[in-house]
Amino acid sequence: MAHRNPPGATDPMTQSEETARIDRRGAVSLISFQPMADGTISTIGAAEIARVLERELGDDEVRAIVLTGASKDIFIRHGNLAEIGHAAAALASGAATEEDFLLSPFAALCAMLDAATKPVIAAINGHCMGGGFEIALSCTMRIAATSARAIGLPEIRIGIPPGVGGPQKLARLIGWHRARLFTLDGTVLAADEAHTLGMVDGVADDVVAAALEKAEFFASRPPPVVAEIMTQMRPTDDEHVRRNILGFARSLTVDGTTDAFARLAAADIAIEQLA
Repeated sequence: MAHRNPPGATDPMTQSEETARIDRRGAVSLISFQPMADGTISTIGAAEIARVLERELGDDEVRAIVLTGASKDIFIRHGNLAEIGHAAAALASGAATEEDFLLSPFAALCAMLDAATKPVIAAINGHCMGGGFEIALSCTMRIAATSARAIGLPEIRIGIPPGVGGPQKLARLIGWHRARLFTLDGTVLAADEAHTLGMVDGVADDVVAAALEKAEFFASRPPPVVAEIMTQMRPTDDEHVRRNILGFARSLTVDGTTDAFARLAAADIAIEQLA
């Protein structure tokens, strides 16, 4: 898997608190992601999930995968705002180009999930917005905890669009018109509302147990047949996702964006509470 960190991203040699732990349950692999202390994910975290996921997808003994958050009530809150600010600064200085974002760990991870030949279930155990929800949208299916209170794409509230194909992948589930309005509004929903709209496929009190049960069901099916169905039903909106990623990068070149993200990161603002 080839990818690079976009300029301005966290130094990959820096010690990171983000980890992805594997727990094998027979033919099912449970991946628990520990985000940064504030619940966000950086390019290091995205690369770590991708590293572990690639290994599990390549292991013939693994037939289905569950991805969940290791922090209480947090799947992945959203992308790290300070890192987005650094990327904006790199674009402004000429150290980065828009095309660099196509090769970022986030883009690589979501592309890997889209192309997976084994089912990957997102067990959304809590806050799941922005880049976190885009990762969940790239999974085969999503089950949310009954207690989850913030699921959505609120990026417009801080002056940017989603950046890894979120609107396009949401449109796969709820249609283009509703996905466009959802993204323009910056909507954030609780689990039951997200289920009613079709953004998640189920809601459960014990979301990890529910996701593992579904994964075990998939794992009981003939692997070649599952792989064939996954291949046949691979999403075909790659070009739309590519344009979304480039559009996100362009949005970071707007005057004042670098300073705005520095202020947001310093203020430790909860995006879902912004109007």
